[in-house]
Amino acid sequence: MNLKIRYLSLGCLVTFLILVGIFAGPTNATFEDTVNGLLFSGEGLMNTIIWDIRIPRIVVCLLVGGNLGLAGVLIQLSTRSPLGDPNLFGIGGGAAIFLATISAGIVSVGQFGVFLGCIVSSVIVAILLAKLISTVDLTPTKLAIMGIAVGALTITIGTSVISHGRVFPTQVIGLVAGSFTSSNWTIVYYLLPTFIICSLISVMFSHKFYPIMLGDILSRSLGVNPLKTRTITMGLVGILSGASVYAAGLVGFVGLTSPHIAKKVVGKTPINLIIGSSLIGALTTMFADQVARLLFAPTELPVGMATTVIGAPMMMYMAAKLK
Repeated sequence: MNLKIRYLSLGCLVTFLILVGIFAGPTNATFEDTVNGLLFSGEGLMNTIIWDIRIPRIVVCLLVGGNLGLAGVLIQLSTRSPLGDPNLFGIGGGAAIFLATISAGIVSVGQFGVFLGCIVSSVIVAILLAKLISTVDLTPTKLAIMGIAVGALTITIGTSVISHGRVFPTQVIGLVAGSFTSSNWTIVYYLLPTFIICSLISVMFSHKFYPIMLGDILSRSLGVNPLKTRTITMGLVGILSGASVYAAGLVGFVGLTSPHIAKKVVGKTPINLIIGSSLIGALTTMFADQVARLLFAPTELPVGMATTVIGAPMMMYMAAKLK
């Protein structure tokens, strides 16, 4: 199948899920009421539901999924680990710890301060992990084990901080298992430029991943500094992961599964993997959110439960293939 047709098919699937997100929900509104609300020609209540609740949630969901898909492929390309995932490796856990201090009342900052703090916290973990990878010869299996250990440690610290602050349980679930219920336009304004800038830099760096994939020794002989490239790449992963955790908490396995699905759909070249993983990450997260939102409506499941159902079996399959 032509590559353009495959990208078009992904776009059509995303469009379909956007329409589901707009028109489906636990309300008694008719299709006509929803259309009128979408076009600002109906009652004020439907306008509010569409433009202040459903559409911001859709946009945030797509951006978080795109962030995680892009972060996942950047980890896998730069570390050569097929099990790379920003939240599984504890990079998103850095932001989770910072959010835990906010929830527990230990730190008090404004909305932009929360966003910036999440990014800085995740970048610190990402850079430390990049330095460790570059100084210690780690096989993909060892790297995965170390990453999972770091992730478990950050979650433990975060939940301990939350427990100390006696935070309401639903806040804990939203942070640890992921939730889009608090999506709003302010989050969109922070996420959109973050995703665009990181995507552009990733595309610019895509040609450097060819030698990196051959190993550090060969990449140096080809004129590419693996430490510098990996540090910049993992810095981008930290920014993307921190922004995602700020917006929706820890949504697991999207970064792991998106690159592997992208390889089957758009091929294995770094540029196609970067674009394809972002699209598939957005598609996967959007699908998971619709399942979590509508399956037992009006009760919502944590979106991380839906992504885990998809990602956990894939991780077990990938782990079984590792030597």
